[in-house]
Amino acid sequence: MKTLQREREIIVYLPDDYYQQNKDYPVLYIQDGQNAFFDYSSYCGISWGFLEYVKQTGMEIILVAIPCNETGFKRMDEYGPWKINEALSYQETGQKGMIIGGEGKAYIDWLKDELKPYIDQRFRTQKENTGIVGSSMGAVISAYGALRYPDVFKKCAALSTAFWFYVDEFLDVIRHQQYSQDNRFYLDLGEFESGDDQKINQWYIESNQIIYEQLQSRIEHLEAHYFEGAGHNESEWRQRVPLFMAFLYEEE
Repeated sequence: MKTLQREREIIVYLPDDYYQQNKDYPVLYIQDGQNAFFDYSSYCGISWGFLEYVKQTGMEIILVAIPCNETGFKRMDEYGPWKINEALSYQETGQKGMIIGGEGKAYIDWLKDELKPYIDQRFRTQKENTGIVGSSMGAVISAYGALRYPDVFKKCAALSTAFWFYVDEFLDVIRHQQYSQDNRFYLDLGEFESGDDQKINQWYIESNQIIYEQLQSRIEHLEAHYFEGAGHNESEWRQRVPLFMAFLYEEE
């Protein structure tokens, strides 16, 4: 990762008959990729089930899973497009004076300028049919990539997005971009994203509503869902894979 001066091992899924075919495939980049395919490597022992989904549906797609940086608070840094203010940084870290976030632009620049060109060169891809997906802070960086570079990441699924860290910054990004008929954006939210913390639960709801309202007049292919009783974990997100995949790729 030249932009961040570090390394990352990724996992690439190819359709079973990839080497027997001569066709090009859409590509979906998955954040927190350690949770994408296998229960044994997933955070809570439950993966998103992407492997089962593509096997069952026969969807022809290349999936690129990018594990997060689990060192200290580097996940928050890499998935944070901007620095998080001191109060919220302390809330997340419990360490006074530590400011987290701010490496997200470099991370997305790596994804679009280094990783995507490599994948497009190494495999037979539909270069103009690129999607990005993530949950929580992984959804923050996915949404940033798609909303900031809509000509690169034309499809996005942002699940349980922690927009509340950066509402004003996201609004500024949206105002300065133009979106086309090719852009598809999915977002969703559970009732209990922060468990019993009603204050943060409300922050999730209010911030997602603000972003959704801004996108309504900007992106024609927009879908949003609210799940009563749902928490913030891989088990919940796994259930939504068929929902957002069908929306993102319904015409293919």
